[in-house]
Amino acid sequence: MATQTAETDGVISLGDDDIETVVEDSNVALVEFYTEWCGTCKRMQPVLRTIAGDTDATVLTIDIESNLETAIEFGAQSTPTFVLFADGQPVKQLRGGQTEQTLRDLIAQYSD
Repeated sequence: MATQTAETDGVISLGDDDIETVVEDSNVALVEFYTEWCGTCKRMQPVLRTIAGDTDATVLTIDIESNLETAIEFGAQSTPTFVLFADGQPVKQLRGGQTEQTLRDLIAQYSD
């Protein structure tokens, strides 16, 4: 599969082939697995843009319908599912909509 990477307001959209490379290059990466039709996912977009703009974490999104293998690999069975990576390894998973503070606190636990 060809590399599919796009950035919108600091949030990076990834394809199947990209996730390992990006999370390995980041100390802390927050990945949201989403679908286009998910209302909660749409409500999370401004929160993710804010976090991407003022934390050191890399913020990524992956459409599970287009990248099913990656979603299965990381256990994203519902949307949104957030997976936090630290030093290239998944360390925490959260399902469903989250508050901005919850995501910030999670990132802070693993940031230097």
